[in-house]
Formats: sequence, structure tokens, C-alpha cells
Amino acid sequence: MKTSFFKKPTIILVDDHLIFRQGLKSLITVENLGKVIGEASDGKEFIDLLALPAPDLVLMDIDMPHMNGMEATQKALELFPNLKIIVFSMFGDDEYYKKMIELGVKGYILKSTGINEVEQAIADVMNGKTYFSNVLPKITVSKLNSKKTEEIKEEPKAPIPWW
Repeated sequence: MKTSFFKKPTIILVDDHLIFRQGLKSLITVENLGKVIGEASDGKEFIDLLALPAPDLVLMDIDMPHMNGMEATQKALELFPNLKIIVFSMFGDDEYYKKMIELGVKGYILKSTGINEVEQAIADVMNGKTYFSNVLPKITVSKLNSKKTEEIKEEPKAPIPWW
């Protein structure tokens, strides 16, 4: 899949796992999806990196030490309201992605995704759209259905009419 944006974005990777950042950086470089101009292992390091020229795009983890991705996203978007952030997380829980959407991220993909979805997310966000993994609504619907099933099991049986 070839992306439709003309300028390759400058990207900052924010994740507390070095091997993940290195792998993602290699993938972005080999697939020519953009240019990684910075890396941070937590939200605080990321905010400090923003003293440099702001990137076009940020790939942000949620669960990190010192300052998590939610706090870092909120602070970054206060400083740079037009900053494009795609959450790249292992958390598919609706509470996480709803909160990140409220904070203003432009995309949310799971770490279990493949290169095609990463490429599509970057292309969509860089072209002014949003991108949210198709898996996320399925997880939410599945949880809602499970909850509804549990509620049905817990409902008391209706009394038998006496007439």
C-alpha cells in the first residue's frame, strides 16, 4: 500500500520499551513512512523533546513510567494544539481509547496490528483524517454483550401469575 501524502512526516516515537521503539523506527525507515527525529521512553522525556521543532506526528504509548501517555498527550496538545498524535498501545479497552479521543488524538491502533494498518493510520492522519483500529469497536461490543449476558443471568425470575 502506498501512502497518498507527499511530504514524509517527521515522527517522534514515545514508548518505554527500547526494542519496540527500535523495531518501529526500522519499520518506518524501511517502508519509507516518515523520518523518526526523536524517541522518548516516557511522557516527560517526550515533553522535553518538544522544545525542538515540533514533529508532524507522534506515535504514543499509554502505559509508561514517570508520565503516562494520557498526561503527555494532554500537555503536548496544550502546547501544540495542531500536533497529530496516534496512540500505539496494547490496551484495547474502551476506557483508554475514549479518554485519548477526548484528549484530542487523531488515531489509535493496537500494538498487535500489522504494517498495513500502521501505514494506513499514518497516511490518514497526515491527510487530515482520523484513524481508529477496526478492532476497537469489536472489543467494546464484545464487552457490552458479555455485560448484558451477565445482567440477564442475574435478573430475578418473574413471578408466575396467579390467575
